[in-house]
Amino acid sequence: MVDFKKMREEKKQSVVVNPIEIFRRLPKPAGINDIYTSQAEVLEEWFQRRNERDIVIKLHTGGGKTLVGLLIAQSVMNETHEPVLYLCPTKQLVNQIAAKSNQYGISSIAYETGNPGFPQEFLASKSVLIAPYEALFNGRSKFGVVGRGKEVVKPGAIILDDAHVAYSRVRESFTLRVNRNDNSQKFDHLTNLFRKDFENLGKLGLFNDTITGREKYSILEVPYWAWQTHLTEVHEFLRKDADKDFPFAWPLIRDSFEYCHVLISEDTFVITPYFPLIDLIPAFAQCPKRIYMSATIADDSAIIRTFDANKASVSKPITSNSLAGVGERMILVPEWMKIKTDSQKSIKELAKWAAEDQKISTVILTPSRYFADLWKDVAQVVSGPEVLHSIRKLQTGQSKGPFAFANRYDGIDLPGDACRILIFANMPRGNNEYENYLANSFEESILNNTLAQKIEQGIGRGARGSGDYCVILLLGKDVLSWIVRPQNAKYLTRITRAQLTIGMDISQKITQPKEFEETILGCLNRNEDWVKYHAETLAELTEPDAVSIDQLEHAETERRALQLWRDGIFDKAATKLTRYCETAKELDNETVTAQAERQK
Repeated sequence: MVDFKKMREEKKQSVVVNPIEIFRRLPKPAGINDIYTSQAEVLEEWFQRRNERDIVIKLHTGGGKTLVGLLIAQSVMNETHEPVLYLCPTKQLVNQIAAKSNQYGISSIAYETGNPGFPQEFLASKSVLIAPYEALFNGRSKFGVVGRGKEVVKPGAIILDDAHVAYSRVRESFTLRVNRNDNSQKFDHLTNLFRKDFENLGKLGLFNDTITGREKYSILEVPYWAWQTHLTEVHEFLRKDADKDFPFAWPLIRDSFEYCHVLISEDTFVITPYFPLIDLIPAFAQCPKRIYMSATIADDSAIIRTFDANKASVSKPITSNSLAGVGERMILVPEWMKIKTDSQKSIKELAKWAAEDQKISTVILTPSRYFADLWKDVAQVVSGPEVLHSIRKLQTGQSKGPFAFANRYDGIDLPGDACRILIFANMPRGNNEYENYLANSFEESILNNTLAQKIEQGIGRGARGSGDYCVILLLGKDVLSWIVRPQNAKYLTRITRAQLTIGMDISQKITQPKEFEETILGCLNRNEDWVKYHAETLAELTEPDAVSIDQLEHAETERRALQLWRDGIFDKAATKLTRYCETAKELDNETVTAQAERQK
């Protein structure tokens, strides 16, 4: 046979930089003839803006953002001859993206934990390195950490896939946590250091009820003045066993205790910085191209708070108004129907009927193991390693479920017949003590943004792209009370807003249990009228997402003030915050006055 590999090597290859042209020259895997219009639009705009340091790319679920990211990676390598790092949330996704990359014909290598060095193909800019976030953001990172005396590996670009998940994951890398179950003596010692401080605040009862578990979900923040008084003592106490107890977090916060929140819950003592100190990771802080990709970011201010990204660039996210690649979702709300039955009981019966009688793959997402266990009479409750095993059963058709997962709103792909009915049961909580503390203590917008992201993530597990379809059941009075509030709509993406509007209209028209079942089967059996109604109405309802400049300015002010504080320029830090607050107050007053005038 003719040696085609040798012929390719001998042929003088022109270097292609435009990502769309790169795609055209790649061998196409089965089922992929061309890129979506939405992919082409964002790739073209990125190429025009590719010299900007921070760029946000938004593509809806099923919009093919993985291919977009890989084409950008190849473009950067071709143009700059510098290595590219592609980050994603989990090891499972690392392997999944690496497989897709090789399928597309883009050379990639999956990151290997425990390997002391880097693959030569990555360093030589021949292959994209695909890794979990924790590979870069940790105190012993192979890419280098300030103060550890190790050579810094600097990628020419870093692509952050599922960036909405990155916020909490990156914070976790900078968080030191003492768990009561792991070391009760250390937990007791640290919490008792602040007992007198809470007594002086008149909150000794709340302190005692929190650490004994009487207040189950209570999370206390140690007052900043109490923390400043005891931080040296805490530092010395933890330093003795830091290499053993906190090998990955300690190098990142050991010199920054004074810039940290300290939180106490029933079973955890937490030290976490106000914002992740990403300047300690030179590979990221000094990277010339950082691309944040997500299907579900509604408020991009978290990109600035977490990654210290440039506000001007973040305020101009790259997106597409095309509906190409959008999966079909019939979102129904049982609490909104005119059926006088116990919603929880009737949905349990429906889940069992769907999976066992109709052979329809059914999945239940819940916020915790407690809520998952409420489904154990009709579903298999799975956690830990069992989750991946159950997902494989669904993907291969070995089982139709129902499976109940606890707090697994991301990192699960259930395309096609792997999930046709998805039950989103009860409102989710934050990912960690810090997020739950913010949700319980501050303005609603902080909580609502977190909840919206989890809702987007959760209902996006089913319909994964063009031609895919899924019925979503939103269950629980807490879910209903959140989605019916008009002010919460701005936290959801335009696709979800439109599909939720369609689903609410349908739900209100359902009056009988039989009609409920028939409506679900109408979607799953591909009723022609439903398919046309969804497509036509979705096109009419969708409109571009607005960018909240105020939120971006707020985040930038906080970030700049923290940096001034860390640099020892205390007066300027205080002045910056004061001026922003005064300006914001003036704007709020003007808004209230304008609203009052309109009402007259």
